Formats: sequence, C-alpha cells, structure tokens
Amino acid sequence: MIESYLPTPPLNFHYEIEKVSKLITKVWLVHEENYDYACGKDVRTIYCFVKGSKNLTIHKPKNAKEPYVKKYCELDDLSSQSPYSLYVPTKTVLFD
Repeated sequence: MIESYLPTPPLNFHYEIEKVSKLITKVWLVHEENYDYACGKDVRTIYCFVKGSKNLTIHKPKNAKEPYVKKYCELDDLSSQSPYSLYVPTKTVLFD
C-alpha cells in the first residue's frame, strides 16, 4: 500500500519497506550500484517513517533508528516530496 504513494525513485535506486512494529514502518532508498566498502550489502539511506495503523502519517527521520515525533505530511502528499530522503541535517557546518 505504501509503495503506491512513494515518489518515483531516482535512476538506479529503488525503495524498500521495512515493518518495524505494528505502528511504525521504515522506508529505505536503496542504491543499486555495487560498492567495495559495502562488502556485498545494499547501500541504503533512510527515506522516511510511516506511523499509524489506519490513518498513516509521514515522519522525517532523526536518524536511521528513530523518527521525529511531529508529523511531516499525510500519506497522500508523499508522492510530491523529494525522491531522495526526507532527512534534513540539523548542522550545516562541517567543522566546529
């Protein structure tokens, strides 16, 4: 069900859905290229979290393990979002 609401993935990428609990689902963006440092594993980044059982809401990721509490958008609005990730870095400075 969630797959049909996702934006079109970028070239050489696809999405994977991972059910974490009854109420939380992770959406991953997976790069289809092979990288030596990945030791044969998929290279992926967290795209977003989907929360709820009936009224599904989209939450930005804090990191790959936890979402922000505040809802970002409704499931219906997901297809109009960036296809790369809803993650927004909290720091813009590389060095302190």
